[in-house]
Amino acid sequence: MKRLYPIIFFFLCMMQSYAQSHDSIANQLKDKIENATTDSTRIRFQIDLAKQLLKSNVDTTRLIISDVINTIEDKEGSYYQSRKAESLNYLGILDNKQGYTENALSNYLEALDITQEVKDSVGIGLTYHNMGMFYRRQKEFSKAKQYLKKAIVVKEKLKDVEDLALSLHMLALTNYNNEQMDSARYHIAVLKEMPCSNVRKSKANGTLAAIYFKEKKYDQSIYIFKENIEISKDVNDQNELSISYLNVAVLYNALQQYDSAVPYLDSAIAVAKKLKHKELLLKQYYSRSNLNETRKEYEQALQDYKIYKMYNDSINDTEKVKRITELELNYKFDKEKQASELRLENETSKKQLYLLLFVIATIMGGIIFWLTRKNAKQRIALSNEELATEQLEKVKAELALVTKEKELKNAVIENSLRQEVLSKTLGDIKEIIKLENEKERKTALQSLSASLLSEKATKTNITDLKSYMDTVSMDFKVILDNKFPDLKEKEKELLCLMTLGLNATEISKLQNNTVSAIKSARSRIRKKIGVDSKQDIIEFIKNIGV
Repeated sequence: MKRLYPIIFFFLCMMQSYAQSHDSIANQLKDKIENATTDSTRIRFQIDLAKQLLKSNVDTTRLIISDVINTIEDKEGSYYQSRKAESLNYLGILDNKQGYTENALSNYLEALDITQEVKDSVGIGLTYHNMGMFYRRQKEFSKAKQYLKKAIVVKEKLKDVEDLALSLHMLALTNYNNEQMDSARYHIAVLKEMPCSNVRKSKANGTLAAIYFKEKKYDQSIYIFKENIEISKDVNDQNELSISYLNVAVLYNALQQYDSAVPYLDSAIAVAKKLKHKELLLKQYYSRSNLNETRKEYEQALQDYKIYKMYNDSINDTEKVKRITELELNYKFDKEKQASELRLENETSKKQLYLLLFVIATIMGGIIFWLTRKNAKQRIALSNEELATEQLEKVKAELALVTKEKELKNAVIENSLRQEVLSKTLGDIKEIIKLENEKERKTALQSLSASLLSEKATKTNITDLKSYMDTVSMDFKVILDNKFPDLKEKEKELLCLMTLGLNATEISKLQNNTVSAIKSARSRIRKKIGVDSKQDIIEFIKNIGV
């Protein structure tokens, strides 16, 4: 413990030096304000001075901020709007401390609108933080944490360590107020790991001391709060000083050291009066009333309680709470109204766009109709050309048929058929030529060709027969190969001949076999492919192919 004394002494000396530096900065800013040649620089210095005096001289701070807002009133541009929002934030802090809660919330909401409009991230972070502080004082901890977390997100992106540490500390304090000690400890631990100032860490230690108090670790808590009293004096932080006095008094009261608690409570009240901080005065008079009652100083206890009641009625006025709620609702209503107006503008723009698109579509439709009409003749001409082509193909097919007839005649002559066969064949050809249906003529020619071939069927012409069959029955043979691979080649040949409309006698001559053997082969095929005797075997196979 003795080793700690030099460290503490050195730390306090550093704090005293900081306080002197603080006063020096304030004086320098005053000189800069007097010598400023433009409104923009003067406003910047005025706001900086207000920040320096915020915790020690609220009346002067309010005058400075009010003067800044009046100067900016007729100014335009994002710079002036950002400064106005910043001034409204500090004015809200003053109002909140002095119990003017409605004014505080109104100032914060206006500042939030301005910062979001000009996209001022620093201003947005400051406003979120202050709104979190506002709702913490209203004991609306859920809202308070919501705004403080938003502030932390913004400040993390800005990488402002001191400002980020402040919001983390206030989030820890809000969790403490909301009886969430683990969350409070966590955020304090995060803060103490940050490269922020010792003053910021000392304030976090104050919250840690409050946690020790809750856990009845009074000695540890008193030590931290007394240390914070000296630090607050050195840096001239009157607000923190008043809180630390009160906390030490409460701890002595818990330890039943009532006489030791009294001077600390008196000091806390004296500082809070100087600050005109109603919330602190409320707590402090209540604590002193209880303390004097315990000490049997009943007259003084009653006086303190009356003052406490006065502050309590002032702060917790039901009508005022209603007005705050109304203010929030009005703000939301204005936002929704703006959103509705924006949607209306968007709808109008959409209607105009749809009208324009309709006009364009109408024009395009007219152009397309004109082009369609223009190309109609070309399509008709093309159709006529296609019809002429079809007729030409028909003529070619007829010529091919005639050619086939000639080839058949030559085959009859070249095979030296008997005269009676030749006469009969020529008669058949004449009859076939008379047929008007092309399909019937083609089938008849195939049958006639097969009959002629059967007259000269030998071992040497079997190869020619297979070639012929492959030509006239190629599709059918593909079906047999794919769907019925178990059939023998001789059986597939028999089926191909059947597609030509040949009977058993004609097929027997072509395959050099007996009629009974052909019929037996057909029966075997029916069993293999599962077709009864009543069904047409050729139609069955073709349907499977389809």
